[in-house]
Amino acid sequence: MYEVTATVKVAEYPRELMPLAGSAERLVFIGDIHGCNEEFAALLDKVEFQKGKDKLILLGDFISKGPDSIAVMELAMENDAACVRGNHENTLLRRYAKKHRMHFDNDDGDYDSAHGDNGGFVTIMADEKKIIKKATQAQIEYIDSCPLILTIPEKIFGEDHGDVSAVHAGLMWDVMDYEHQDPAVLLYMRTLLGPHNSTASPTRRGVLWKEVWNDFQELLPPVERRTVLYGHDAKTGLAIMEYSKGLDSRCYKGDYLTALVAEKDVEGNWTHEVISVKCAVHDPKLLPN
Repeated sequence: MYEVTATVKVAEYPRELMPLAGSAERLVFIGDIHGCNEEFAALLDKVEFQKGKDKLILLGDFISKGPDSIAVMELAMENDAACVRGNHENTLLRRYAKKHRMHFDNDDGDYDSAHGDNGGFVTIMADEKKIIKKATQAQIEYIDSCPLILTIPEKIFGEDHGDVSAVHAGLMWDVMDYEHQDPAVLLYMRTLLGPHNSTASPTRRGVLWKEVWNDFQELLPPVERRTVLYGHDAKTGLAIMEYSKGLDSRCYKGDYLTALVAEKDVEGNWTHEVISVKCAVHDPKLLPN
């Protein structure tokens, strides 16, 4: 039996795996897959992904809801994908720990908005229970390896755009020490409430966090700025801004699955391309009767 570990909040993507100038190696970031295995495979085909050359990074919620989460994990692991933890991965690990009577370090990461915007963290009912029954120990270990924040060791959007972090839901604009970011924020945040946009919320009330984040980054000197790659916000959809790149484009609901592909030219400058594939409708609420 695999023993789930204490949550890794921040990890750095291995510098030795970063693309070299003019090598045609690429970083491929993909938004929420949600078990849509055929679309995942189709997107890798469309970007002409080459294992061992290109590097794959998943932005969380790659499991649950869709038709085959196990196949998604198989394909991700086969292609040595790095990952950040989404709320559905976190729920799965919590369920796994509870089933096997283990301590779970990140026990406040599931948010029940019915209990208000500042509390009520509970286990959300979804199909993670079914996935646990089918998943191999290696797949559980893979999910557990996903940190909450993955920092990229190069300024891939240019010096003026600062350091780069991959996270599932987003970052609080006023918490500069990323070790002190609240796990629930990293997994669930969509908007900001309260005086001076001081309170994170998983609801759609308030101001979108990315609006505040981008405005705040403009006020900082370039050396202190940070650009965020994230998923989670399917309703907003694809949202490419100066200092935030939202890649959840509602695949599960029949819209698109999206990748942001970053590559270095021969002079060492980064270029970027957004590539999507159309998805089938997998949400039962949207299927015809």
